[in-house]
Amino acid sequence: MADSLPSPTVATLLCGVCLLLVHLYYRCRSFYTRSRGRPLPPGPRPLPIVGNLFDIPKRHPWRIYKELSKQYGKITSFQAMGQTLVVIDDPAIAVELLEKRSTVYSSRPDSIVVEMLGFRWNVGLMPYGQGWRSRRRVVWQHFHPGILHRYNLLLETNAQRILRRLLAGSADELEDNIRYSLGTALIQVSYGLEAAEVDDKHIATFEDAIESLELLLSGANILEFLPFLARLPTWFPGMGILRRIAHYRQAIVAMKDDTWNDAKTAKRSGNAPASVAGALLEKLSHLDENVSTQEDLYKEAVVVAYAAGIDTTYVSLCSFFLAMSLFPNVQKKAREELDVVVGSTRLPTLADRPNLPYIGAIVKEVLRWHIATPLGLAHLSTADDEYDGFFIPQGSLVMANVWSILHNPEKYPQPDAFVPERFIKDGSLSMDAGDPANFLFGFGRRICPGRYFAEAALFIYIASVLHTLEISPPLDEGGRPIHIEPRPTSGLVSQLEDCRCNVKPRADWADALIRGSG
Repeated sequence: MADSLPSPTVATLLCGVCLLLVHLYYRCRSFYTRSRGRPLPPGPRPLPIVGNLFDIPKRHPWRIYKELSKQYGKITSFQAMGQTLVVIDDPAIAVELLEKRSTVYSSRPDSIVVEMLGFRWNVGLMPYGQGWRSRRRVVWQHFHPGILHRYNLLLETNAQRILRRLLAGSADELEDNIRYSLGTALIQVSYGLEAAEVDDKHIATFEDAIESLELLLSGANILEFLPFLARLPTWFPGMGILRRIAHYRQAIVAMKDDTWNDAKTAKRSGNAPASVAGALLEKLSHLDENVSTQEDLYKEAVVVAYAAGIDTTYVSLCSFFLAMSLFPNVQKKAREELDVVVGSTRLPTLADRPNLPYIGAIVKEVLRWHIATPLGLAHLSTADDEYDGFFIPQGSLVMANVWSILHNPEKYPQPDAFVPERFIKDGSLSMDAGDPANFLFGFGRRICPGRYFAEAALFIYIASVLHTLEISPPLDEGGRPIHIEPRPTSGLVSQLEDCRCNVKPRADWADALIRGSG
């Protein structure tokens, strides 16, 4: 008799299917009651039960959504296993919903993947509420425009370190050198820790943990739609994702706790440079109660300063190098401006920023040309809403197709070309075309609190590189230039598959400045 009973795994699947059907029934009944006949935004015709599960693209979804918008309109919807996904392909609609109606669209989905990863404390992924406000306030206090000057010297020093690394490495090592150099800067800004020249343990831990973000692209993870699969054993066929989640969870815990503890040790030594963690530890030392609770909040806030900055800045810098090798005239024009303003006796500084509008335009075009987070993070609607006669039910995932918005040929002619001049008017930096930062750093209350630091970092790194280095395509075995096509990867954070470039000092004086003997 016992042999005829289903195994625990089969029983779990059967129970999951039954619960799913019951859930879908009540969800559909609730939808028709609340919608009062108003339709969802248009989209592909859903199948019974699974809806549009197979219509939601997994690779380069921003491109597929763009094509679907041509057929269905600037706001489209998908239904999958009772979940509604809304994709916006128009800046005015994005601003109307995600900013002007921020009371409805400021939350994040309650993701089972985030829960399993142990990432619920991440301010970027947290639902809207007091916990989110407390953590975001901490980050903003250390990265708002009025305080950024405190990081100028550190960013300028690290820019010179990046130049040295680039000179010492080959074309194949360029991306690794950029990422490691950024890691050393962020570990110092965030924690006051000096990273090792190679194989730093903190950077390695952060890199391992941050890989988990690729699992969080909305609509691309089966666990979002079939959460009962999380109860399956990790050895179950097709459940390799559960093994990956278990691995990443350990790295995420270490990223949050171990690095903070090392910052505490460095702070006690009295030799640690100023940092976000150092300032927060100083505050803790003056508290008489709730110290443990407040420390957890600070610990969770400061780790975001690193995690949120490394990927997007790295992707933008790598795409900058490829763009310079593909569009050499931009390098030439940038050098002309740098030679006049900076000269050959020093490296650029952030104080030069107002006098280098073309470098500022390059930063803006880097952000627009290849977008690190093409779809951003999904917003969650916390109440039923209506837009242009369409019903958007409570609990919908709402995403803005930032890539499509910033590659609209009507707003940005020749969108695949790298044209900084689109942000220049009468010799000054101009945002008449639309500032990319208004879209790619998020919307409304969920806009990235570190956006001003990110743009300052990109400016000094790009200015320093263009002032001292000549960037050219890599060469094949016969010494011929290799033309590299910009090919983006899929995922929550998208980078270009191949950004190899050759770099060399543009002159003897540039080489001397890089090595610190100028």
